[in-house]
Amino acid sequence: MNQSSSDEPQQPGPPRNSTMQPGASTKASAAPPQAVTDGVELKDMPAGGDGGRPLLPVEEDIMQLARLGEIGAMQKLFDTKKYNAKYKDEEGITPLHWAAINNQYAMCRFLLDSGADVNAKGGESVATPAMWAAQRCHYYIVDLMLQRGADPLSTDAQGYNILHLATIDGNAFLVILLLHQGIPVDVADPQGHTGLMWAAYKGLPACVDLFLRWGANVNAVDEGGLTPLHWALVKGSYLCVQKVLEYGADRTATTRDGKSPGTVASEMRSTRAWHRALNDCGYDPNGNLKTLPMGMTMLVHSKSLLTKFFFLWPFNIIFWAIWVISEFAIYIGVPVAAVLIFGMQYLAQLVANRGPGEFRVLQKTPFLAGVFAGSLFWVGVTYLLRVLPATWSSYPISNALFAVSYLLTTYFYIFSMAGDPGYIPKMGSRNQQREVIRELFDTWKFNEENFCIHCMVRKPLRSKHCRRCSRCVAKHDHHCPWIFNCVGANNLRHFVIYVVCLEIGILTFIRLVICYIELLPAPETLQCNIINDNLCSIISKDSFTLVLTIWAALQMIWVTMLCAVQMVQISRNQTTYENMRGHTVDNSHSASQAITTALVAGTPSPAAAGLTGAGHGPHPGARAGHHHRGKGFFGQWRNLLGLDSFFATAQGSSVRQRNPFSRGIVTNCRDFWLDSTPFFKKREPGSAMLDGAVVNYYSMYEPPRRLHGGSSGGGGGYMSVSGDDPERGA
Repeated sequence: MNQSSSDEPQQPGPPRNSTMQPGASTKASAAPPQAVTDGVELKDMPAGGDGGRPLLPVEEDIMQLARLGEIGAMQKLFDTKKYNAKYKDEEGITPLHWAAINNQYAMCRFLLDSGADVNAKGGESVATPAMWAAQRCHYYIVDLMLQRGADPLSTDAQGYNILHLATIDGNAFLVILLLHQGIPVDVADPQGHTGLMWAAYKGLPACVDLFLRWGANVNAVDEGGLTPLHWALVKGSYLCVQKVLEYGADRTATTRDGKSPGTVASEMRSTRAWHRALNDCGYDPNGNLKTLPMGMTMLVHSKSLLTKFFFLWPFNIIFWAIWVISEFAIYIGVPVAAVLIFGMQYLAQLVANRGPGEFRVLQKTPFLAGVFAGSLFWVGVTYLLRVLPATWSSYPISNALFAVSYLLTTYFYIFSMAGDPGYIPKMGSRNQQREVIRELFDTWKFNEENFCIHCMVRKPLRSKHCRRCSRCVAKHDHHCPWIFNCVGANNLRHFVIYVVCLEIGILTFIRLVICYIELLPAPETLQCNIINDNLCSIISKDSFTLVLTIWAALQMIWVTMLCAVQMVQISRNQTTYENMRGHTVDNSHSASQAITTALVAGTPSPAAAGLTGAGHGPHPGARAGHHHRGKGFFGQWRNLLGLDSFFATAQGSSVRQRNPFSRGIVTNCRDFWLDSTPFFKKREPGSAMLDGAVVNYYSMYEPPRRLHGGSSGGGGGYMSVSGDDPERGA
């Protein structure tokens, strides 16, 4: 972008290395993002120190002791009165700076208790210890500093405060912590760049979303006249562009040089992301609201109408496809039906392409739920109009069994689809959020496994944030596209009953159709050219019902596998998500125990326990741990049909997993099926049976006491699985 260098956000950063070499000093430098990525560097001092003076032994080097976290040696050094906690070198750097940037929590606390100045500024960056820690994503250190009086609005030599530095690094958890400190969300650096602008420029959708939900001004302007939308286009992140557009960014705003967002997108080669985001938000490439013929504008701009359309459209596809196959010769009917199916699906895809971004992929719309509902509907209509009148007197038991199974399938399907699967209640105020965050910090559990940055709630055990539903779900089993809903604590038993009744209903319907065909008289004339007369006679009796029955029989593939998977998981007291990801139960990984041990023993900082780090997670490598790879056409349908979970269950059946919630097959099945909650009523939100006792998965943050003993599956407390949603089908 042809913008003056003064309009470029000047990027600060921490030392490149998280450890200090003997005799090292800080040299902070700032440069535009294109030139420097980390900003501040560590440069070695001359080997002989100042004027060739030999280096001090480690036990007498206060900076080295701070870096290493040697509290005992530091105490001895203080006892000699040679140094104190407020010591500064020639650049103003204190021991607290080195302890903070090296994540030495115990040392930081010791120095603060000894009188260290929490707001001391040092180095060429003229930054505080909290700023040094923030740029290394040591948010436990930052929290300690804030608790001890660190000024969150203090700025460094470039005018950046700690919120700017945290945003530039992209640590959402640290941004959340700082926003709850009362820092103005739109506080700007000397060039007028707000945190939202920095997040957009760096291409950080999670941080952009946080700032916008916190009330950041989406149309704020910096000194060069650039808005967050301009900076998002400089980076070219589709998610960032789409998010700021959702929150009402001005699509026609121009910079001081007269450049519109479209011009910036063209210069920065991000036109594709710009046009895609515009389209997903309902605008044409020029930023104008799209209008479509035949009243389609209202349809594609209304999520409610669009949801109904995708749900009901498959009703038509199924009917016309079966009708064409049944009315024409097979060599004509099958190709015509295939063209009809793909044509009607193509029309649905065209509507999806013009709708909201989350509806762009048909599998993420109610389309598949409509396929099942349409199949269920036409089976019911055909049964009432054709099969029932012919078979009731001859096969009353089979008809009664089918009628009951059909009604139960319909009831539990609607219940599973329309009901609350177990959404974790959101907190009503920021004060409540602040209290929860404080509690998590105090127990060393402020990380992605215990806190959801999207819902801003503490995550109970066995819960997970569903990207499709945009909510955290208690006892998350999977997101099922066939019901267009999650399966969780509140509807898991209803979902299983629905699947079991569906299995019985299909088998019974096949049996009744066979009997129905046998009772029909043979046609007087036959018009088949390919198949023999006997088969032709059977098909000609009622071809529509036979084709529909074949279609229903095909559903037996995924229904049977799903039944098998769910029954095995019930016997293990395991969810599909846990089945696919596996349990991790190990006392050695308990966050609270690891931290307590580290602090009491005076050993290295929490980093030694792997509890802090960059990115959105608790571990230093969290960023690299989640890669999304396309699964292709067959991979997607393998998921939708439940093949992945079926094979994972079959493979896991021969491996003894350490499941802390299992109490043996008999007890697990009893807890699930003999739950005191009525089958046909809504259960108390989040409630379930565990080892014969009522528990609530909305508030289960620690394993029940008996689980610590590891009576089934081996010891220890429970550590929830983490990672991306496998998005199980069905």
